[in-house]
Amino acid sequence: MTYDTIAVDSVLDLAEAMTNMDGDAELLQEIAEIFQETAQEQLDTLQQCIKIQDANQVAILAHAMKGGSSNFCARKFMASAMKLEMLAKGGSLEGAEEMLAQMRIDNDEISEIVSVINWEEIERNWEG
Repeated sequence: MTYDTIAVDSVLDLAEAMTNMDGDAELLQEIAEIFQETAQEQLDTLQQCIKIQDANQVAILAHAMKGGSSNFCARKFMASAMKLEMLAKGGSLEGAEEMLAQMRIDNDEISEIVSVINWEEIERNWEG
């Protein structure tokens, strides 16, 4: 049996995020955790908006989630959210369910990585 390995740098760019936070791993951890606390509810709201075909609200929510994930450089999630935002801004939601499914996968990867990061070690080893 083979397992796919999630590479940290493919999900979160910790080096860039630490630079953005001036080496404050505690702040970075807090931002990542706040995102995780709210992401599931936001993804569920996105799903409801897709269901009722509210492209405007989908664009707004996807944009907000893209911005939230950019605070800690979650590149894959940002890209998925941007794709959904652009689709919705174009007035169509065709394929939006698949894009939302990818955002959920990306969010699960973020959760997995954030839960195992040793934030103190990140801060100790950061060279800004």
